[in-house]
Amino acid sequence: MIVKTKLTIPPVSNDLVDRSSLMRLLHKGMGTKLTLLSAPAGYGKTTALSKWTRLNNIRAAWLSLDQHDNDWVQFWSCVTASIQDIIPDYGQTVWPLLENGPSASRVSAEPAVQAMLNELNLFTCELAIILDDVHLIEHPAIHQSLSYLLERLPSSIHLYMASRTELPFPTARLLAKGDMQRITMQDLRFTHEEGVAYFRGTTELSLTREQVVKLCQQTEGWISGLKLAAIALARSDNIAESIRAFSGHQHHISEYLLEEVFHHQSEEMRAFLLRTSILSRMNDSLCRAVTGLESSQNLFETLKQGNLFTIPLDDQHNWYRYHHLLSDFLQKLFSRTAEGEWTKAHVQAANWLESHGFVEEAAEHYLAGRQYEDVVRIMEEHLLAFLFKKSIVLGELILQVPESYLVNRPYLEWFYLNLMFVDRTRWAYIPEKVEQARTRYEALKDQMSEENWNKMMGDFYLLSAMSCFIQKDLTRSADYLIMAEHYLTEDSLTYLIGQNKYFGTEELEDHLFYINDHHEAAAYLHRMIDHCGPRTDHPYIASMFASYSKLLYDWNRLEEAEACLNRMMKPNHKPLIPRMLFHVHITAARIQLGLGNRARAQELMEQLKLTIDSPDYELFMRKIEAEEAWQFVRQDDIAFGVKWLEYCGMASTDEVSLVSVSEHMALSYVLSACGRTEEAWSLSEKLIQLLVKEDRLRDRIKMIILQGLLLYRMGQKKEALNRLETALHLAQPEGLIRSFIDEGAVMAELLSEYVQADRDLSIKDYAKSLLQAFQDSQPIPPKMIRAQVCCFGRFQVTSGQGDGNAIKWRTSKTEELMAYLVHHRGEPVDRDLILNNLWGDMDSDRARVQLNNTVYTLRKNLSTLGLEGIVQHVKGYYRIEMHTLNCDYIAFLQLISEGVPAPIEHIKEYEEILGKIYRNGYLQGNDFPWAEGMRSRLENEYFRILLQISEHYVQEREFSFAVNQLNEILAFNPLNEEIHAKLIRVYMLAGDRVSAMKQYDSLKGMLQAELGVEPKESIRQLL
Repeated sequence: MIVKTKLTIPPVSNDLVDRSSLMRLLHKGMGTKLTLLSAPAGYGKTTALSKWTRLNNIRAAWLSLDQHDNDWVQFWSCVTASIQDIIPDYGQTVWPLLENGPSASRVSAEPAVQAMLNELNLFTCELAIILDDVHLIEHPAIHQSLSYLLERLPSSIHLYMASRTELPFPTARLLAKGDMQRITMQDLRFTHEEGVAYFRGTTELSLTREQVVKLCQQTEGWISGLKLAAIALARSDNIAESIRAFSGHQHHISEYLLEEVFHHQSEEMRAFLLRTSILSRMNDSLCRAVTGLESSQNLFETLKQGNLFTIPLDDQHNWYRYHHLLSDFLQKLFSRTAEGEWTKAHVQAANWLESHGFVEEAAEHYLAGRQYEDVVRIMEEHLLAFLFKKSIVLGELILQVPESYLVNRPYLEWFYLNLMFVDRTRWAYIPEKVEQARTRYEALKDQMSEENWNKMMGDFYLLSAMSCFIQKDLTRSADYLIMAEHYLTEDSLTYLIGQNKYFGTEELEDHLFYINDHHEAAAYLHRMIDHCGPRTDHPYIASMFASYSKLLYDWNRLEEAEACLNRMMKPNHKPLIPRMLFHVHITAARIQLGLGNRARAQELMEQLKLTIDSPDYELFMRKIEAEEAWQFVRQDDIAFGVKWLEYCGMASTDEVSLVSVSEHMALSYVLSACGRTEEAWSLSEKLIQLLVKEDRLRDRIKMIILQGLLLYRMGQKKEALNRLETALHLAQPEGLIRSFIDEGAVMAELLSEYVQADRDLSIKDYAKSLLQAFQDSQPIPPKMIRAQVCCFGRFQVTSGQGDGNAIKWRTSKTEELMAYLVHHRGEPVDRDLILNNLWGDMDSDRARVQLNNTVYTLRKNLSTLGLEGIVQHVKGYYRIEMHTLNCDYIAFLQLISEGVPAPIEHIKEYEEILGKIYRNGYLQGNDFPWAEGMRSRLENEYFRILLQISEHYVQEREFSFAVNQLNEILAFNPLNEEIHAKLIRVYMLAGDRVSAMKQYDSLKGMLQAELGVEPKESIRQLL
């Protein structure tokens, strides 16, 4: 609800000061797009604008802003309402678009703002849109939209803004084109002549001209200061001495004068002023509620007559507010001198506001009065409204409520714990709090409905997963994620809040930013991706794909990284929320650069800029542009880097933090590429200190590599090799490759120097492998398949040359270990997991010996096909390099992830390929217990695809093909009544009732023979 007083031009007091020069300045704004009044409090900005509109009979849409308008939807709703107040038909196309929030980018149209502009273009008369107290609006998305509006404002529309600060968005272009004028403190303050006119025309003081001039000098023409001085001097016994006492800065003058004014009021008036000072706006009824005085209206009249800084907010004089100076002074005094009364006044205000529907303001007063039960009650009663309309307000409120008041309020406690993840300084407290909350709510299972308990626990299991993640316990994190997904529903808080458009906590989006062990991270990410199967609509799965693809990229497995990420980038894929879209596109662009596809990488970055739709748009753009700069200088486009350095707003002297790591790393790379070596070194030193302190290995390695290159370019070869060696020691256990390759030819030179020098032998082989990777990173030739791996039917590995030669396994465990590693599709598998699944019946020492012997035997077996070095072991993890293996299991997973194609001729081809691969089921000819789960899942996926194919055939009236698909499913599961029913329906659609009857009889006979039951009545009715 928009309060009417916000849209009303404030009434002007009947002062006799001629401010014609200021009025002329304001009127010049009717020839420009923007007029900015910028000055501290008390310089009469609001009064000047109000007086100007009334004196000149200006058609003006007025909006008095407050802190509650610092929300994109709320702000533009108020702007639209203010214009509609002047143009009744305005806003028809605007209102439906406002709820969508801010738009994609600085180069594409804001849909709602574009609609505003389109409607304003139809309005031919002159219109002023006046926004008062713009300094209260801090949201970047609103600034972005205002900038967009100003650039395209019709010539008949003029925007006036009053602010205590300068505008936070660029206006230089408007100034240069003559489309903006600025009215500053110097323009607004009283001249000596205006000061004399004020004292003579509006007060009964008999001051000499010299005394007024002295006051103007002491207050620097500050209008509020002069008004305060007039009030104080009216009670002075020695005016000359009082004037001499006015000294110091404006702040000290205001404190002194306000105290003088306050102490000359009656006791009743002082009590009234103190108690009502807590109100941001007030009327007679609210004042009576807060003060308990029936005479509140009379006291108000007295204040107005005494010109004591009360400002009416509407022409009817129903609503008022105090001048900010007076309000601040009174609140400080009230809180210091009458704490009990302070609390009581806030509670009384809250009660009145809540009963009149102003729940947000009521909650703020309850909080100020420390009535926490009432705060949480209001938040619970209006939770969804707060979450989706005022989530910032909810966050500010809930963080100020003592935790004890949130216990046993699951949704508020859940939201509070979520907020703790945003603030890294609170992370140390999260695990205990999340554990306590989860345990407490688990115990309520028998006291709640199953549906409500499941929904609640889905949210809390996700919190537990996040808690385990920040503790780097990835196994338990995955366990809880899987549990959470079992309970989560699409209307759960996790899904609803997970769709927010803000930038996320980087550690929870880019997993490698936080997890140092790349092999453990790979197992975690692969487990979650594998668990989700073909689903890609989970609110957090996109970040898993992005992080896993980054990992594959770091390991230089570019084709696999590209294929993995493509699952998130299909044209028909559900649109990703901004923070997921950001990580997916950044990763995809880097992969394309690695593959040599520069144009595609740039296209992906442009798409990202045009698609980002977020209140944190500016933050996203800073990060995107930093990434672009890094990509361009990597391609030797130094000119782009130089240009970016000019406008990025960053410098090597900046303080660095985890929030800005990516931008400052890009800055250090670009500074280095542009030859600004000292600045790059200084910044890299600060970054390394931060990354060591925060234990962020991946980015620390990159900065050490950069320092090695900087030293090498400066001719300090020995120091450069030392830095490189440090980076190699840190990177080798993680298997990093691209961190070195991406540095180009200079890194290749430095690595060559290292290999030839007398350096650490334990790391030289790694350096040699990196040099080999440099050679291999040239345009990638077609993949040479050296072996065919068959996982459907009996497991088999044959030569890729088409000669049919198959490996004869030396032991059954050798075959099983190979199948087990292929089963994990090249992902690192923990040794303990292998031991448990393949040698679980042995003691641990014997099992480890068996594993070592079997790995040795497997490598020997594979060497008969020329497959050397594809079974790898790093840090307790084993994996198999799948790059040169053609595997039907991988092909099948790829087919089902792509889904059934649309054209009928493609469906038949797809069906044929799928059938040839699947044959007799996954590892059907082998007795591997660990394969049972995947065998069942792939069978279900196969039947699901067959059902989809049959439905396509039915739609195309290809009934015989649909019958074939359904019969194939029945061959595996002959008692499935649902499939029988579908088959009967297809026969009936085809007009073959005889076959439908036979199918029904067949089902009936089987059910009677096997289960002793009749088919469902619904199936019989199909006939």
